[in-house]
Amino acid sequence: MGVFDGLNQYARDLAAQQRSQGYESLAQQFPPGTQFPRVDYVAVSERFRAATPVAYIATLGLLPEDTYAIVPRHAHDIVTGYEVIYRDRPEYERGRTAWQSQVG
Repeated sequence: MGVFDGLNQYARDLAAQQRSQGYESLAQQFPPGTQFPRVDYVAVSERFRAATPVAYIATLGLLPEDTYAIVPRHAHDIVTGYEVIYRDRPEYERGRTAWQSQVG
């Protein structure tokens, strides 16, 4: 287990919790069936380092037309992760599962 593994897991869990809470309150303000973009927080991987967003996109099979933005997140002057904002598709679930098995 790497030095930052626990912190990375905590960040992923917190992002998922905030995302679900935010979507619930946001969804109440729009008509039923409104599709919201998916926002995944991807912590910098020790395995991929600076190439983490490229590896994530490749693993998901994310199509350019589904990608809205990739936003780096910083702690002081260090990039700690990225928010990948995209239109979700059912086929991306397999890629997210594969990513979790690669980086934990």
